[in-house]
Amino acid sequence: MNKKKYTLLLLLAALLLLPVAANAQKDLKIQEVFQRYGKNRNVTMVELSNEMLETYGMTHYKSITIKEDAEALRFVRRCLATDQEGARKIKEVTDGGGVISAYYQMPSKEADINRFILFKVSKKGVITLVYIEGDLDSDDLITLLFTKKDL
Repeated sequence: MNKKKYTLLLLLAALLLLPVAANAQKDLKIQEVFQRYGKNRNVTMVELSNEMLETYGMTHYKSITIKEDAEALRFVRRCLATDQEGARKIKEVTDGGGVISAYYQMPSKEADINRFILFKVSKKGVITLVYIEGDLDSDDLITLLFTKKDL
């Protein structure tokens, strides 16, 4: 296969798979956080590959870490406030009137697929936002978070 055909085939495959990844959070306001800040300076965004996802019983994992950005923190909190409506609050910690740590289970879109949002602001002002979906339940996720250091 020549290089042009191979490149075209890869591009076509990426375009076909793009809607699947984009739809994972389509109904959530936090998707705007990933879109707005994902390519900014002092930001780290991670999306796991299918091989890694299967290892942990997930179908989608996306995280973003934003360093010391007050405007971003306000924006993330507004998005979380919208998304937490209808969610099961597993844990939420506030300080000074603002959420500093949260763990929400979102309503499922598909049978046997659970969706979670995790959020934390460190004492140094580093914002971490994580979106996870898969067949793992809340207890599985807690176990995974506290036993695996490579996520």
